[in-house]
Amino acid sequence: MPFWHVRIVFAPVLSAALLGVTYLYWHHAEKVQETRRQQNFEAAAERLVSGLRGRMGSYEMVLRGLKGYVDSSEIIEPGEFSTYVTALQLDKTRPGLQALCLLELVPHENLRLHVQAMRAQGLDRYEVRSRGDRGAYALVTRVEPRTRGNLSALGFDTGSLPAAREAMDRARDTGAMALSGLWSVAQDEDPGVMMFLPVYRGGGTPATLEGRREAIHGWVAAPFRVAVVASALMRELDPALSLRIQDGPAPGAGEAAELYDSREGDAPAPAGRAEPLRAVRVLDVGGRPWTLTMEPLPVFDQRLGRDNHVLIACLGALFSILAGWFIALQATGHQRALALARSMTSELRTVRDNLEGILQAVPDVLFELDLAGRIHYHRSALADLSSEPSRAFEGRLLAEVLPAPVASEFLQALREAEAQGVSLGRQFHQDTPAGPRWFELSVARRPSDPAGGPGATAAPPHYVALARDITSRRETEAAMHQLAYYDALTGLPNRRLLFDQLQAALDHARRDGRTGALFFIDLDNFKQLNDARGHAAGDRLLVQVARRLERLLQGFGSVVRIGGDEFVVLIPRIANGIQAGVDAAGAMAARLREGMETPYDLGSNIHYSVTASTGVTLFPKGGESVDDLLREADTAMYRAKSSGANRVCFFEADMQAAAQERLALEQDLAQAIAEDALDIHIHSQVDRDGSICGGELLLRWQHPAHGSVSPARFVAIAEDSGLIVRLGARVIRRACDALARLHAAGLDRTISVNVSARQFRQDDFVGCVRDALAYSGAPASRLILEVTETLLVENWQDTARRMAELVRFGVRFSIDDFGTGYSSLAYLKRLPLYELKIDRSFVQDAPDHPNDAAIVRAILSMAQHLRLRVVAEGVETAAQAEFLAQHGCDAMQGYLYAQPVPLQEWIAAQTGGAEVA
Repeated sequence: MPFWHVRIVFAPVLSAALLGVTYLYWHHAEKVQETRRQQNFEAAAERLVSGLRGRMGSYEMVLRGLKGYVDSSEIIEPGEFSTYVTALQLDKTRPGLQALCLLELVPHENLRLHVQAMRAQGLDRYEVRSRGDRGAYALVTRVEPRTRGNLSALGFDTGSLPAAREAMDRARDTGAMALSGLWSVAQDEDPGVMMFLPVYRGGGTPATLEGRREAIHGWVAAPFRVAVVASALMRELDPALSLRIQDGPAPGAGEAAELYDSREGDAPAPAGRAEPLRAVRVLDVGGRPWTLTMEPLPVFDQRLGRDNHVLIACLGALFSILAGWFIALQATGHQRALALARSMTSELRTVRDNLEGILQAVPDVLFELDLAGRIHYHRSALADLSSEPSRAFEGRLLAEVLPAPVASEFLQALREAEAQGVSLGRQFHQDTPAGPRWFELSVARRPSDPAGGPGATAAPPHYVALARDITSRRETEAAMHQLAYYDALTGLPNRRLLFDQLQAALDHARRDGRTGALFFIDLDNFKQLNDARGHAAGDRLLVQVARRLERLLQGFGSVVRIGGDEFVVLIPRIANGIQAGVDAAGAMAARLREGMETPYDLGSNIHYSVTASTGVTLFPKGGESVDDLLREADTAMYRAKSSGANRVCFFEADMQAAAQERLALEQDLAQAIAEDALDIHIHSQVDRDGSICGGELLLRWQHPAHGSVSPARFVAIAEDSGLIVRLGARVIRRACDALARLHAAGLDRTISVNVSARQFRQDDFVGCVRDALAYSGAPASRLILEVTETLLVENWQDTARRMAELVRFGVRFSIDDFGTGYSSLAYLKRLPLYELKIDRSFVQDAPDHPNDAAIVRAILSMAQHLRLRVVAEGVETAAQAEFLAQHGCDAMQGYLYAQPVPLQEWIAAQTGGAEVA
């Protein structure tokens, strides 16, 4: 056959063959394109799910840190709670988290006492809000940050919300974090969810369900809105995907509540020739399944782009036709076919490179290894981890390319994966050019296919190892540990770490027969510095005190700040016997006291000296616990403070009994005030003619168990505990009511009321007095407020302003126990005073004792010149009364004229039954 016939026959055959090859290329390229689209979508979806899981995990980590802080603190002061939460910088480190809350479980019968306690802490408008009466209320007692919306949650009974109550019960029973369903406090408020962690009395988690239910004290909670968190996460990770979050199992498995849907206004990407993409994942968050549905948006395919394989295929088809036609004309057409084949091979290499690029986007270090640790494949997305290319690792042993400890960790994981199929969670540390890093290692076995056909022996298995960089996570965990165990201001260990250190020291002391010492140090008059210079100066002082205590110890013990201006010094071994320990502890206490008296530089040319009261206890003495030792040192410190500033006191057994008795009396006094169980008596005052002109109100307390309690005792307790504020306000109201009744009966009598310095300094004191007068209708000029000289010399300007404001309203002021305090004649002319009360210590020995008689005459003469009224108290003899009247005393008060009587009886006696109702 002629050669051109052969070429004519060969031309269509060649065209058909080339068209077939073109079709195969186009079909393969389509599959590769769709595979890459699917892989990119799956990778984006997994990043989104991983990001949401990580965000929820970070919220839980913050909540666990807050729980550790609450477990380690006996009392959660508002300022310390705010400082702790502010240090977390939630708006920067945990975006989307709405607040951190502390919930306290309060029985119904304790609601009133709870509200009183919260208001006493400065929350004047605090009240309980609940959606129904319940046996116990889960009340929000602390919330940060203190935005207007967050503060409105204070006092709200979170347990009255069914969705929140289910999660709280689940957290209480399991001891683990629990997430609530959708809930909202107001109808116009966007619904949200809340994480809960239980807080048990005594710290820790009881082992049994009954124990956990019995020991539950409250919860720490973190509310957030899923829409805010998810929207922020979408912007950070991949805005090219739509996300729908449902609270419930996967669609079709039950009813699910809609938490978030980003598809509003965004249509999914058109499917075109490809199968529609959708990823559904179920994520467990705090015991609740969240169903996540993700679909690509149009921008996803625009970002992905499309290869030019369609154009290449069309050109290939055209080329095939032209090649068949051209082969008949030129015998060299086969060279063109070879060129086309090379072009197709290049396109296939491009596809392979794209797949490699997808693997490069995974932020992990990947190894393929055999059991001996030989590297068969290596890829790293961390460019700063090694300067060598990935291929340089292939064929080498792990021991040749990694440090010995890291290589050993890899080999142990390989042996574990050989036995179990997988090895997870191993962590190792490696120094890199970019600095030290932490990695988490996961190894999985991948059995090899048989080397030959069926029945052939399988090749040795290979193992895929992924090393993920967890340096940021480790740093976060370290920061959380710092916040949980160390004081944020001074950097010293806190109460929680002190308990661990003290328990270890106590165990070693018992085992080794040595003696340790615990010093409880409280700064004297620290509040005055805060009030005068501000909290910034107070914080600088606390930091310098911490550093100085550390220097004074010289490494022989540890310094702990347990709150406020209180520090604890622990010396595990101070001597080898109790008596030697007493001597050594006394010497150390003196050293600490002397060292702390050196002035501190607070900046701005301010140098401040401070003293401290110190309580000391030694251990071991017997079967005492860590709590016992801390309580003993605290009790000794309070005994030192009550004895005067800058004292050192060792613990004695009778101190504990006295402290417990005083605490019990304080609690009984608080209950008596709440139940209005204190009696109000009045001691009459008479003029020179012996006629009653008024009286002084006195408090009496008949304790149900101890009988009559001396006012000197319970008034001092009320002063120290702050109960005097409520008690004093109640006495002023009773005085105003009595004056109103006397005025209505046509009687002109005065009633005097003692006002403590703490009560007088309250911001609302002036308003309370004015309200009591206005409510009762009593004449303000008949109400006399008795203050001490000590009050007048402390913060003189503020005292004068408050007194002037009340005097303009008509109220009068008297100086009680005149001459026994910090006497200064300056305030007699500067302050709007009405009366002086001569102390009974001067009256008792007059007129027989010439010195006391001279003092009384001097006071009366001075008062007459200053036009001040004078009342003498403690008048018990006629000679005393005659002496006072002769020298111009305006009024007298004492047992010579009358005994104190109940206020109601006194009013009835004064009105003689003619009181106007």
